[in-house]
Order: sequence, then C-alpha cells, then structure tokens
Amino acid sequence: MKPETPLTNFEMIDAKTLADRWRVTHTWVRKHCGSDDCIPHVRLGRYVRFLWGSPELDGWLRKRYTL
Repeated sequence: MKPETPLTNFEMIDAKTLADRWRVTHTWVRKHCGSDDCIPHVRLGRYVRFLWGSPELDGWLRKRYTL
C-alpha cells in the first residue's frame, strides 16, 4: 500500500484563487469540475477546494495543456 501524502502539505484554495493563478475565469474552473475529466478537487459540503501544489492538480494540468 502506498503511503498517503498529508493534505496539510498543500495550500487549500477556492475556484477563484485557482482561476487567478491559472489566468482563466472562475467559471472555466467550475465547468471543469463537473466534466468527465474533472480537475482534482476536494468537496467540503457545498464548497469546492483545490490542493495547490499537489501532484494530482499539477498532473491534471500538465496532461492536458502544454506548459
């Protein structure tokens, strides 16, 4: 079994902050949370948060878009 990385190692940010950092609109981010190939996120009730700096988030972006 692979060891889990603690969630506290990453900054938890909202859709607006992620959009600002990726230089897209927050609606683009929200749209990609509901798609079949959604941006990795954490749902806290009605709130959606993203783990900035996590391998999952970085990998999602690198897999889909040339940096």
